[in-house]
Amino acid sequence: MYQVLLVDDEPLILSGIKFLIDWQQNGCQIADTARNGQQALEKIRQLRPDIVICDIAMPVLSGTELLRLAASESPATVFIMLTNHPDFDLARESLRFAAVDYLLKSQLSAETLEQSLARACAERDRRSLLAKAELADSYLAENSRQLLDSAILRMVQAPANARMEETAAVLASHHILDGWGMAYIPLRFSLLADTGPAEPQDLERMFQWEQELAEKLAQNLFAEYSLFCPDKQYQSLFLLAWGIPQKAWQEKLLAFSDKLGSTSSTIVQADLRVLGTDYFTGEAQLAECRRQLFLLREHYYLTSQGRVLFGGLQPPAYQPLGLTGLGGRLTAELQAKNAAGVSSLLGRAISRIQDTPHEKSQAVWLCGEVSAAVEQALGADSPLCGQGPRQIERLATRGQVVRWLEQLLNELLSQLEQYSLGRSALVEKARQYVCDNVEKRIMLQDVAEYVCISPGYLSSLFKKQYNQNLVDYINEVKMERACELIREGRYRIYEISYRMGFENAYYFSRVFKRHVGMTPSEYRKSLGRNETYVE
Repeated sequence: MYQVLLVDDEPLILSGIKFLIDWQQNGCQIADTARNGQQALEKIRQLRPDIVICDIAMPVLSGTELLRLAASESPATVFIMLTNHPDFDLARESLRFAAVDYLLKSQLSAETLEQSLARACAERDRRSLLAKAELADSYLAENSRQLLDSAILRMVQAPANARMEETAAVLASHHILDGWGMAYIPLRFSLLADTGPAEPQDLERMFQWEQELAEKLAQNLFAEYSLFCPDKQYQSLFLLAWGIPQKAWQEKLLAFSDKLGSTSSTIVQADLRVLGTDYFTGEAQLAECRRQLFLLREHYYLTSQGRVLFGGLQPPAYQPLGLTGLGGRLTAELQAKNAAGVSSLLGRAISRIQDTPHEKSQAVWLCGEVSAAVEQALGADSPLCGQGPRQIERLATRGQVVRWLEQLLNELLSQLEQYSLGRSALVEKARQYVCDNVEKRIMLQDVAEYVCISPGYLSSLFKKQYNQNLVDYINEVKMERACELIREGRYRIYEISYRMGFENAYYFSRVFKRHVGMTPSEYRKSLGRNETYVE
């Protein structure tokens, strides 16, 4: 049974239409009625009727406007329009929004209504079949894209000896194997610390900006492409491009690299490289494509450098790091509070990482073993254990691994030093840095990088030693210097604000009042001086 909604603002008309024909004999039943267009729209949304018989001239919302809205929200619903006036423009407007018929109330009879109803039922069937076909096409297209995305991801992630027959079949069905090239695009965001405690949502937000930029450039350069991220570390993109002549691959990839690099450094402040493979044709070259991708990733790990094209890059002569058992020995030295032993072990690890050609997986394994040793010796609640696993997952280059080990060594030595002296030399070094750079813009990350420990651990050490946040200490030193400059009487307040590294005088005034107890102008007046300026 087709569900019918009757809509008219005149009760007599509604009643007349209800009893004009035998609805069941026409394969229909009246689902509900409505007295104005707004009420009818709400019932269409709720009931999703097959057919709506609707007056054109109604209060609140006209029949024509109701038809327009329903055409976008419920395109399968079929409308029969009613009116008292034989107006061609009204009829044309109704038909424009796919009303199946236009009937005059003065000429409405059982026969004309049944004939119109039959056309509406046939149109409802047609729209239903069309909707099913569109849904099937959409499903097939979506399924095909998912298969392609999975196949491309398998090319990047599968082990070297994995079979590629199914992957090759999917790629061939999309005509990719007729000719393609790939690129590995590692990302480093200069707004975030290399291995600092960046929040996942910050990484994801910046990565999405970068991916949008890459998408727009790829759309302009490549006929067919797929740009994807292989994991949730937000550290790299992969580009697969096909449907372009072999001679154009290098030219287009160079253009992509240049434009993406310059745009990224300006807009997103991201440092990226585009490392491209050769151009390939045929299923037999899938293995070579995967080999080149692996070598490009290892090349970037060891050198932090980019090559626009593979160009015959050969793998280095990898050597073992020779650090087996380091984790157990590190645990013992930490438990013994032996700073010299800890320094010797991690110093040797740093030297081996720096000087020995090795695969990235060896370094990641070593960092994991070191992190586990620290946790075993100091306990999981130690501030040195909080960021370890997450930071290790984000280590993308040999330089980052070395920096992570150096920071950890400094933090361990600082903690061991506190056991014997009660004060940390690193904290004192940080305090001196603040004093020496008081008239510069100082961020927590700047100080942490100078003393080579993580920002989180530096904050913890400083708070423990001085019972004060490092950021508050920075501002306190700056306000002391600002007071000196105000007493000198040679600068306006906004000039002092700029000189102390603040973005604007308003924020400077707020910080000044929090630390000094009065605004800069009030402080100046307390000295018996006046100045006209905008705080």
